[in-house]
Amino acid sequence: MIIKTKYFSEIEVTDEEKINFPEPLPGFEALFDYVIIPFYDDSDSLLCLQSVDDPDLALVLINPAYVVANYSPTLSRDDFSALQAESDTPLAYYAISVIHDDWKDSTINLKCPIVINPEKMLGRQVVTDDPSYSMRHPIDNDLSKEA
Repeated sequence: MIIKTKYFSEIEVTDEEKINFPEPLPGFEALFDYVIIPFYDDSDSLLCLQSVDDPDLALVLINPAYVVANYSPTLSRDDFSALQAESDTPLAYYAISVIHDDWKDSTINLKCPIVINPEKMLGRQVVTDDPSYSMRHPIDNDLSKEA
């Protein structure tokens, strides 16, 4: 299927590439299906979470491992259940980011990561209780150099 995107014009995606959010992202209650598109080839440092159904909805994601060493938010039983995952299921974590023209003013939300179960292609935004994770964590490095 061909979808229109905010940053990449039109792209072709398969059903296998779609990530379903059974509980939609807050503020986007009518949108359930997304794809992840890397901004840089062969890198997961800076990504786009693009709605399949709304070309204007594209969130910039950052792999938090590039910003915070050992990022490991704790998930609740409800989180694991919604993701159809067990405690040992490999999950992917992404932080929604706010990118500014002056890169040093950019931040990521470590408090409410997007969690993906790549085996089931299910996603969920979770809220962590860990006080060391903030909603506006500064980005200290230029991720384009990581790619």
